[in-house]
Amino acid sequence: MLPNLKSRRITGLQLAGKHLGPVAKCPPRYSEEDWDYNNKIKFRITCDQEKLAERIVEESRRVVDETKDTTKNWQREVEHHMRERTSEIRFLVDELNRQKKTAALEDEALNTYRNRVLNCIEFLKEKSLAICKQCLILREGRIGVDLCDDEVDRSLRRELKVIKGCQGLADAALKESEEQIRKLRAAIYLLDQDLSAKDKSLAIDEKNLKLKDFQHDLGKGHDLSKQHCQFSLTEWQAQTYENLEANAKALVSAGQLRAYIDLLLKQVCEDMQNQTDRTNEAFERRITETKHVKQCLENKHKDTMDHIHQVQRNMTELEKEMMDKQRAITLCQTRLSNRAHRPGLELTCDMVQDALYNELQALKASVCKLNQKLNENKASMRYLMHVQVMQEEEINIKANTCKIDEVDCMTLRQALKYQTF
Repeated sequence: MLPNLKSRRITGLQLAGKHLGPVAKCPPRYSEEDWDYNNKIKFRITCDQEKLAERIVEESRRVVDETKDTTKNWQREVEHHMRERTSEIRFLVDELNRQKKTAALEDEALNTYRNRVLNCIEFLKEKSLAICKQCLILREGRIGVDLCDDEVDRSLRRELKVIKGCQGLADAALKESEEQIRKLRAAIYLLDQDLSAKDKSLAIDEKNLKLKDFQHDLGKGHDLSKQHCQFSLTEWQAQTYENLEANAKALVSAGQLRAYIDLLLKQVCEDMQNQTDRTNEAFERRITETKHVKQCLENKHKDTMDHIHQVQRNMTELEKEMMDKQRAITLCQTRLSNRAHRPGLELTCDMVQDALYNELQALKASVCKLNQKLNENKASMRYLMHVQVMQEEEINIKANTCKIDEVDCMTLRQALKYQTF
């Protein structure tokens, strides 16, 4: 309502008199100037609002175009970064897969080397150590003077020492291989965890790359602009490179350990084979010496038996000769007894009597000599019989030693064939 029109406006009801009721009046009247002024004002207001509306529409179109460009630019930038991110993740995934494959092959190879060490330990325990101890126990079965600390015993003790030393090295290598396998599998586990996370992240980013704003199945998004990431890109890269570096170190250590195990097993085989050969040579020399001594004893035993037979024949001849001498003494004594019955003056000590006395003394002296020789032959026979028994005992001792060394021990030691396991 115009202000100049307000002053001219008349109220609708007025009192006609003091005691009269209200009297209705005519509606208010405006002038032509008011009418013209009001129309101009309304027209001007309408034009202003139209211009404002046109300006707002133009500004809205400009804002729409700007937001479209901004949205497309941001989408292009985001998609570019996502493609870079997926490319980087894919590269790291390929590298992790390559490292994992290499680590798996190295784990299999190291496990094979561990089994080789186990075979070496088992062979040293079940074969080498058992056979060496069995040989020492068997050689305790020697009897007599053959139960001596000879070169074979010393070689067996050295072999036992070498076996225990090799067992210690093999046990240490086994522990190192098991520890290295544990480290390698721990590195593989970390690679698997990293691969699993990166595969999920890669799948998410690849899925996001395929999403477009015109699709109808986008679902309902949530405003996560205020949610902060837990880790930075530097930490993410550092974790991946740390896993790769740990795996690389484990691979290098595993390769060095395999080379060490190769060298160790080769050295163990060489040392054990050399010591086994030296012990076998000592056995062969001892067997040869024992056989030679046994053969000499058997030859001496044969000579002793010949001497015993010769002494027996000599004793028989001496006994026969003594019997002959006894008959001669009896004859001489009979003659003397007969001559003692000569009568009277005939009982003279003539030459016959002297000859008979001399013959009797000579016969008695001969019998004494023969008896002495017979006693000497009997003593010699006793000595020879003792020597015979001693020789037979020694021959049996040497035969027992030969059986232990050649048959028992060397048969066992034929199983000691060393290889690189």
